[in-house]
Amino acid sequence: MKLFLLPEEGNFYKANLHCHTNLSDGKMTREEIKAHYMSLGYRAVCYTDHEVLLGHKDLCDESFVALHGYEVAIKKDLSAHTAYFMPVYHFNLIAESQDNLTMPRFFIGNNSYPGSSKKWLDEVGKFDENDTMETVKYDVDFINDYVKAVSEKGFLVTYNHPMWSLHNYADFIGLRGLHAIEVINGGCTVLNDNTSVHFEQLLRAGVDILPIGGDDNHNKSTCGIGWTMIKAKALTYEALIEAYKKGDCYASEGPEILSLTLEDDPEGKESYICVKTSAASAISLLSEGRACAVKRSEDGSATEAEFSYAPKAFGRYFRIEVRDKEGKKAFSRAYTIEEIEAMRK
Repeated sequence: MKLFLLPEEGNFYKANLHCHTNLSDGKMTREEIKAHYMSLGYRAVCYTDHEVLLGHKDLCDESFVALHGYEVAIKKDLSAHTAYFMPVYHFNLIAESQDNLTMPRFFIGNNSYPGSSKKWLDEVGKFDENDTMETVKYDVDFINDYVKAVSEKGFLVTYNHPMWSLHNYADFIGLRGLHAIEVINGGCTVLNDNTSVHFEQLLRAGVDILPIGGDDNHNKSTCGIGWTMIKAKALTYEALIEAYKKGDCYASEGPEILSLTLEDDPEGKESYICVKTSAASAISLLSEGRACAVKRSEDGSATEAEFSYAPKAFGRYFRIEVRDKEGKKAFSRAYTIEEIEAMRK
């Protein structure tokens, strides 16, 4: 038996899932973003300007898809600017449908609109007057209720740059209902937002969540640092979202995960997790506990690895990390033993 953990069919499309334009506090226009990212080999960008949801269907064509969402901030002190030391939650809300342009749970008392976002909100922003909030709370229970509500309105929620957000264990370990977490944030790598630590801690707490990469770009200097590779059946809004919802993707700042399969040996006595990658200095398998393995290459030329499938040793899940000779990494999602065994039946 051979199970494809990343789908056999379809193509990988390089996507930036965190992007700011001059519609909020970015420096580049929508069109400049599209042209620049296409020159870097991207086929999709999710436009996530601050505090306002705008559609970008006019940018879509056979070579490029403009996904749309927006970034919301829930600050610890609503009366003050975020500045250098205030912890804050930032979430990207990505619309599952290209026609969904209504902001859920709109914070009607918000007084923080970066750049031009308030102008565009007043001109074209849409929200349901019966689905608003007068205030927000920097509180895990409040956040979980908010995430549940906006998810039910057709949005996939990403927990952004936890290091930049100055979050400690208590700020994030109780979060539930999130679709994804940034393990790579290009604009915040200087603050160590290219780490799997928060992702791993949530997994160990029993949370199923995707690791993704995005640039959080506000200008050209932070473009092309972190991305998400989505394996979809076609380059359309619908197909990309379908694949992304299923977790048919991985995060990267360089290395490629070309295939990931679970294969039985010819006699059917053992099974192996088989990984094929771009040139790497280390291909690692990690699990819920200490059962892990790594294939190393001193010259950074490894392109495949094979690991024994040991569900009792792995615990609840396993996942793959790849590191190239420059130290850049790629992160697969976590595959739970429960889902693997269901696939094997």
